[in-house]
Amino acid sequence: MARIALNARLLIPDRLEGIGWFTDACYRRIIASHPEHEFLLLFDRPPNAAFRYGPNANSMHLWPPARRPFLYDVWYDYSVPRALRRWKADVFVSTDGMLSRKTGVPQLAVFHDLNFMHHPEWMPKQEAAYYRSRFPEFARIAERVVTVSEFSKADIVQQFGVTSEAIDVVYNAPDTIYAPNTDEGAPSEKRYTANRPYFLFVGSLHPRKNMKGLLEAYALYRARGGAYELLIVGAGMWTSSEVPQAGVHYAGRLGRDALAEVMRGAAGLVFVPWFEGFGVPIVEAFASGVPVIASNATAMPEVCGGAAAALVDPSNAKEIAEAMNRLESDGEFRANAVKAGLKRAQDFSWDTSARRLMASIEKILANHA
Repeated sequence: MARIALNARLLIPDRLEGIGWFTDACYRRIIASHPEHEFLLLFDRPPNAAFRYGPNANSMHLWPPARRPFLYDVWYDYSVPRALRRWKADVFVSTDGMLSRKTGVPQLAVFHDLNFMHHPEWMPKQEAAYYRSRFPEFARIAERVVTVSEFSKADIVQQFGVTSEAIDVVYNAPDTIYAPNTDEGAPSEKRYTANRPYFLFVGSLHPRKNMKGLLEAYALYRARGGAYELLIVGAGMWTSSEVPQAGVHYAGRLGRDALAEVMRGAAGLVFVPWFEGFGVPIVEAFASGVPVIASNATAMPEVCGGAAAALVDPSNAKEIAEAMNRLESDGEFRANAVKAGLKRAQDFSWDTSARRLMASIEKILANHA
């Protein structure tokens, strides 16, 4: 029996983002599958009942709310080590990558990507400075590192000098709620676009998501005779980035069920960020029977695995627009992309991801047995 402490800082009800979904999906399965271990979830706000994972898991609220760089250090370097010591933890797992610099407890960090090392200009200055200063330290402190793609693994090796053997790849996955519409007579989800067919983008309205390039490409697509609307689902990360444009609709942040319905109803996902460590909407679209136009950059070709309708240069609006026009006009092209995507989706499973994360934790426990 081991005592496994889990960073639960990003488990926020109704506001799970990419890291939060990874955290919830993996923790829930690991705890249910390992009744022989005890788990302690560490929150920086009062724990919510949605994250009560089982009789072998308890929760602890640690002060202060770690929502700013100077508070991150207080929480991780003072509150967390005190809790680990009192609970006699055998390992601390942090799915947001941040670790304590003041504990002797072995630690595992999940680094989702290193965009802040390549493009600090995409973040507020204080956040960028914190990440660029602390994450090299966290990489040295971590006994093992988990990341979500082979691309990110190679990036961590290059940026931080972590040995390849100390890094495990654990993919993201689509939730089981993402599935094709099997009822041919069922109405599609088009309430956000006045009942007109639409291309979809899902993600935070953030500079690295290439919103400017997406909107430019959509304008070219319309100028070339394209008839579909563009629905953008997501909210600004630090600032609002909604830009009015003909045919473009903003749904804001949607709940889990509503997002799955919107995905299932889309004519295609157009996902052309500059930088992704994985790109979860890609596999959610594949699982929903929705063809994908994705960037040919960073981890996205790896995640697509040859199943994208098109891999495009995110800096080339004309190329993106041409892929959108072809997806609208060429039925055989679209059908082949749907088939390939559904097959690729079978390569991703949260059950598999949870097992791989637990295997990484077990490597640390074995080293200290």
